[in-house]
Amino acid sequence: ILSYRERETQQSRSSSKHAVPPFLVVEPLFVQLLLVRNIDPLSPMLPSPPPTSTHIITLPTNESLTYHLRSLNDSSLDIQKWTAFCSSVFSYKDNPPPPSYFARHFYNDPRRDAALVRVLVQDEGEDEAIVSSVRIFRRTLTLGPGSDVDVASLEAGGIGEVCTSPNHQRRGLSKILLSDALKIMKHAGSGMSCSLLHASPDFRPVYAKVGGYECVTSCWSVVPVLLDQLTQERSGQYQYNGEEFSWKVRQAVFPQDTPQLYRLHQKYSEERLVTIQRSEQYWNDYVRGELGDNLWVLTTIQGSRYKEDSSEIVAWISIRKRGGRYQLREFGFDKSESATLTIGQAMKHLLGVTIHQIGEHIGESADNGIGLHLPTIVLSDIQEDCNANSCLDLSNAIEENDDGWMYVNFDERKPGVLELTRRNFGKIGHLIWPTDSF
Repeated sequence: ILSYRERETQQSRSSSKHAVPPFLVVEPLFVQLLLVRNIDPLSPMLPSPPPTSTHIITLPTNESLTYHLRSLNDSSLDIQKWTAFCSSVFSYKDNPPPPSYFARHFYNDPRRDAALVRVLVQDEGEDEAIVSSVRIFRRTLTLGPGSDVDVASLEAGGIGEVCTSPNHQRRGLSKILLSDALKIMKHAGSGMSCSLLHASPDFRPVYAKVGGYECVTSCWSVVPVLLDQLTQERSGQYQYNGEEFSWKVRQAVFPQDTPQLYRLHQKYSEERLVTIQRSEQYWNDYVRGELGDNLWVLTTIQGSRYKEDSSEIVAWISIRKRGGRYQLREFGFDKSESATLTIGQAMKHLLGVTIHQIGEHIGESADNGIGLHLPTIVLSDIQEDCNANSCLDLSNAIEENDDGWMYVNFDERKPGVLELTRRNFGKIGHLIWPTDSF
C-alpha cells in the first residue's frame, strides 16, 4: 500500500480531470486497508468510541448555542471534512497547510485512531459543521540511559491539531476539548502514563491552567555554516587506518534502508534521550510520508569500487529553511567503533548536498553566515570530534533553547519526564525531532 504522499502524487499526475481535488479522493477500500493494517493487538482498550456529550454556551448577548462533542468515525467522508476544517482554520498563514497535510499526518500514522480525534460540531440544518478539534496521538517515549529507571519507555498521549473556527473562538471550546482529551488519556484503559504537547508562549498558561502541563527545556543551538567549505560532491574516496574506502550521499530508499535507520536511530537518539520511539513501520509510513525526498543518507564501503548492495549507512539528514536559516529536522550518526568517518566529516558531506539541493550557493565564492538550528547534543558531538574538519563555525555557536514542549504525568508509579529532565544528578536530555512533531 502506498504512503498517502505517494498516492497523492500519483493522483495529481493522473487525475487532472477530477472535479474533487486529488488529495481528497480516497477510495473506501484504501481507507479500510489503512485502518485495518496497523491494528496493535497489545494496545490497551478504551471505550470505542469515547462518549459523546452536549454543551450549551451562553454568549454575552444571552444567546445560547449548542455544541455536540464526538469522535470522528472511520469513514473517509468524515475524515475529509475534518482535514478541510483544519486547513480552513490555518488559512491565514503565509504558507497555509492544505487538507492533504492533515490527511497525511493521519493516514501515515501507524497508531492512528479516528476515535481519538475529538470534535465539537454544530447543527446546520440537515448537516453538521465541525467548529473545533483536538487530536490525541498515541506515542511511546524512551527514557534515555538512566540506570535508576525501572522502565525503558512510557506510553504517552500527544495533543495536536488543536484548532477552532474563527467564528466560534473565545467561547471556551478548546478548553472543553482539552478537558475531554485529558479524561480519555487518564482512563485506565488508555495505557497512557503522561501527555505531551508543543505550545507557543501565548498558550502555555492556558495548558498549565486547564491540564497542569509544565514546560521542559529542549537544548538547541544556532551555529553559522561555512558555505565556502562545502561542495556538492555526492561521492568520493578516503583513507582510514591505511585502508581505502568509498562514500556516497543519496536519497533514502524505503523500505530497503529502514532496518539500518531504525537501528542507528535507536543508538543515536533513543538510548541517549527522552524522545519519540520509532518502530520500523513508523519509519516506513510516517517518516517517509513526512520527509518525502528530503531525507538523505551517507553510506560507506571498503574499497575504491562502490557497491550499493554492500554499503552501510553511517549518517542521515533532513533540513529545511525557516526564517532565513536552516533547521536540522532529522539527523543521526553511527557512533560505534566500526565507523570509519567522523561525525564532522559526515555532516560536511551531507550538508553540502542538501543545502545545494535546496538552492543555496556553496563553494569557494559563497558568502558565509547563514545559521543552522540544531540540537545541542549534535553540536556537542561535533565539538568533541578532534578531527572534525567542520563546515560549522563552532566558535560562534549560540544557545537557543526550545521551552515549548509541555508534559503532565498521570501515573505517579512511573518516572515522569519532568523529573527525569530536571533532576540535578543524572539529568536526561529531552529532544523531540521536528520530524516527530505534531
